[in-house]
Amino acid sequence: MPIRNIFNRDANNNPSSAALRIVGAVVPVEIYVPQAIAQVLTQNAQPLPTPVIGFAMMDTGANGTCVHEPSLTTLGLNPIDVVPSGTAGGPVQQNVYPARLVFPSLGWELNFARLTGVNLTGQIVPSNPPQQLLVLVGRDILESAILVWNGPGGAWSIAW
Repeated sequence: MPIRNIFNRDANNNPSSAALRIVGAVVPVEIYVPQAIAQVLTQNAQPLPTPVIGFAMMDTGANGTCVHEPSLTTLGLNPIDVVPSGTAGGPVQQNVYPARLVFPSLGWELNFARLTGVNLTGQIVPSNPPQQLLVLVGRDILESAILVWNGPGGAWSIAW
């Protein structure tokens, strides 16, 4: 079972519980059109859309993995369904899309027939430079992993 330990560090490069609290459990993510669409585009000699690159956050409060909807529409993807969703602002209807997510630092490449498109506008990862949060990794993925939050050590770990 591969294990990845991520240490959040302060300005002096020391593990920091404050940095972990501020940044959270985030990893780089790349969003692509799903394999089936990529194959059709390739067969028809059409260019593949450039992947959308940013950050994903582990979110034990999310039942399913969600993607910032503008990231999906930038890839030219169209919604395939609508689902009800419970949010902090109350119940809403959300579009569903197919997509492929790649997590380079974790070695994950996941094809989804159904991902919920959500509005994460304003959810910024305090990286250098700060970037828009693109993905909430939900319990549909985390159910196959061991996730450990080490607040005092300024680190989090994931095993799968």
